[in-house]
Amino acid sequence: MKDILILAYQISPTKGSEYSVAWNYVTRMSKYNRLTVIYGVSGEHLGDCGEMKEYLKRNYFPNVKFICVSPNQKTNILNWCNRHNFFNYTFYWAYRSWQKQVYDEVKNLMENKHFDLIHFVGPIGYREPGYLWKLGIPYLWGPIGGSNKTNVILQKHTSLLAQFKFRLRNVMNEIQLRKNKRLKLALENTDLLLTATTENQKKIERILHKKSSYLPENAIAADISLNVEKFNTDKYHFVIIGSLIERKAVHILLESLIFVKHKDLLIIDIIGDGPTRSLLEEFSRKQNIDYIIRWHGHLSRIEAIKIFNSAHFHVITSLSEGNPTTIWEAMSHGVPTMSFDHCGMHDTICERCGVKIPIRSYEQCVSDLAKNIDYLLEHPEKFEQLAYGVLECAKKYTWDDRELFLQKCYDQAIENFKNRIV
Repeated sequence: MKDILILAYQISPTKGSEYSVAWNYVTRMSKYNRLTVIYGVSGEHLGDCGEMKEYLKRNYFPNVKFICVSPNQKTNILNWCNRHNFFNYTFYWAYRSWQKQVYDEVKNLMENKHFDLIHFVGPIGYREPGYLWKLGIPYLWGPIGGSNKTNVILQKHTSLLAQFKFRLRNVMNEIQLRKNKRLKLALENTDLLLTATTENQKKIERILHKKSSYLPENAIAADISLNVEKFNTDKYHFVIIGSLIERKAVHILLESLIFVKHKDLLIIDIIGDGPTRSLLEEFSRKQNIDYIIRWHGHLSRIEAIKIFNSAHFHVITSLSEGNPTTIWEAMSHGVPTMSFDHCGMHDTICERCGVKIPIRSYEQCVSDLAKNIDYLLEHPEKFEQLAYGVLECAKKYTWDDRELFLQKCYDQAIENFKNRIV
């Protein structure tokens, strides 16, 4: 067994997204390695570690030691604005300060403990590389992402403030990729880099001249199954899940529903909550499509899985993503996905397990969503056909395969380190 130090800023046994990326990693890779896991949050804000601490009091975790690095006074001051939900970009100052705390914590640990490898698991974003690469032992980073641009075409009906933020992010992305000296140093000292999408893989190699291995940040952790009884129906359920924020662009789906001819055959399940919900509900009422929409709000994972189990299609309309956790949930239940052809969805979805819509213009995207929904409703046998295609494609994205791949990555990172220091 290797002794591996894991940096996973967010981790939780109950939450999705980045939290589940780290949680799945730790539960799986601790079967083969002794892990020391450094984390900073299991709740909403930096330092909110109560959930993990309570969980660990009640549950034994073999081969794993968890260390919560609580924010010091400086880090808390820097995070004050973000914690109170204004000027949220100050979080990055706080997060950098916390990374310095992590560096000091790990240096102290290494005085009395040997580690074969450091693995910076998350968060996925490349912008803050931290400082652990300076410690002079084999270093693996990733999967990372976030270098892709937020699609300008899909921004058309977002608010002016959101458009400003998205475009500012795109500009800052290009600057950070080219000018961030610490990022370049971190990559030079990374013995193996993993990238979450092929788009990020190509961009990082083109701009920063760093080769990497493609690996989505998460995978299917549950058993793969299909509820065949749901195909005996006269109504077809399409599910969209996630925070109701402008980046998720749920309004694009709602706009497309206006043009769907066979609305009477359709039920839209929207799982999630957020600041755009009231506007979306108002839009659906004004356009007389509210009768086919069920607003579930925030649901527990167990409740959300029940809806996935009866869903016929999963929809993603996001302006920018890595690989949404919902893709793996959908795949594990044999639910095909309809998405625009970009980000992680470009890599994961194929014609056997879903529908990818090209992005040429905003109007074309809305129209193609409606046309594809109508086509499926007019050819209901496609729901079952694609569902069985999902079951086949899902086999490529299981944690069982991922475990073996990561074990090879560890060996390769250690070998690369030896060659680097010669």
